Amino acid sequence: MKEFLHTIFGDYTGIQMLGYLWFFIIGYIIYGLSEVSGRDVDSPKTPRKWSYKFWFLDNWRRYLTTLLSTYIIFRFYTNLSNQPLDYFGSFTIGFLGDHISKTLKDRVGLVSANREELMKRHLENELNKDNENKN
Repeated sequence: MKEFLHTIFGDYTGIQMLGYLWFFIIGYIIYGLSEVSGRDVDSPKTPRKWSYKFWFLDNWRRYLTTLLSTYIIFRFYTNLSNQPLDYFGSFTIGFLGDHISKTLKDRVGLVSANREELMKRHLENELNKDNENKN
């Protein structure tokens, strides 16, 4: 089992993995916040009021791709860079992993959701909630 874990994750301790994970997450958050701040509330493809459900349904494929691309970059970092991984490198991997996923979402149909359909369902749900609150 130890050999299998070494093959999957490389030559890192559990503590190192947790430290790298922390910096991956910080990279994801910074990249994500820079995107959310540029959201166009007047666009017909986004709700005027922030919706976590809409955000999740629109982005779950992207975040799955983020996890996979981050893992691949992490696992082969020393092979690609000829340097040992450090905490700044793990921050960069988190930032880049999300950027790669956003690029795939923007350019590849399999990673992105059908925003028109999501908006239609979102508006129907909002209308149903408003009708329930009136009754």
